[in-house]
Amino acid sequence: MTSVSEPPSPTPGEPPPGDELRRRLLHAAAAVFARNGYDGTKIMDVVREAGLSTGAVYGRFRSKNDLLREAIVSRWRDVARRDTEGIERVADLIAAGIARTDRPLTDGEALRLEAYVTARREPEVARAVAEANEAFLAHMAPLVEEARRDGTVADDVDPDAVLFLVRILHLGLLLHRGSGLPGPDQDAWRSL
Repeated sequence: MTSVSEPPSPTPGEPPPGDELRRRLLHAAAAVFARNGYDGTKIMDVVREAGLSTGAVYGRFRSKNDLLREAIVSRWRDVARRDTEGIERVADLIAAGIARTDRPLTDGEALRLEAYVTARREPEVARAVAEANEAFLAHMAPLVEEARRDGTVADDVDPDAVLFLVRILHLGLLLHRGSGLPGPDQDAWRSL
């Protein structure tokens, strides 16, 4: 196992360039949190998942909450970037999000769902969800502005309301898929 201790990064969610161990820890924490939930995530599980020592964790993060908060924010940013590659319109973003009704949650999706549920009880996680949401809104704002320019979204429609609708549709589908309940017939759903 590797044990390296460097000071924590000053920018939450964005590992400093060259800190591969920090990236591994964030990735491992996100995976363990997605699988086990907040209460079921232990530092030793993250350490094992990353193949590192507890010194690597505590040399970079003040606490389990700090590690999980940064894992949530960084993974959320990664997912937002990946999920919007090639998306040029708000309608495409909605269509891409609702197309996923019949497959299991990815680790990134499970992490998002766990984070929302945990935010109810854990202020640190609630702050991470809020921070990740701000990053999502900033990343998506140009799509809404383009939709207003091209007439897809009327000028009198609040851009924040559009983004709220998109987020709630995606979250509702995550919740449904996470429940394991079957979705509608895929052809009928696509047609709708």
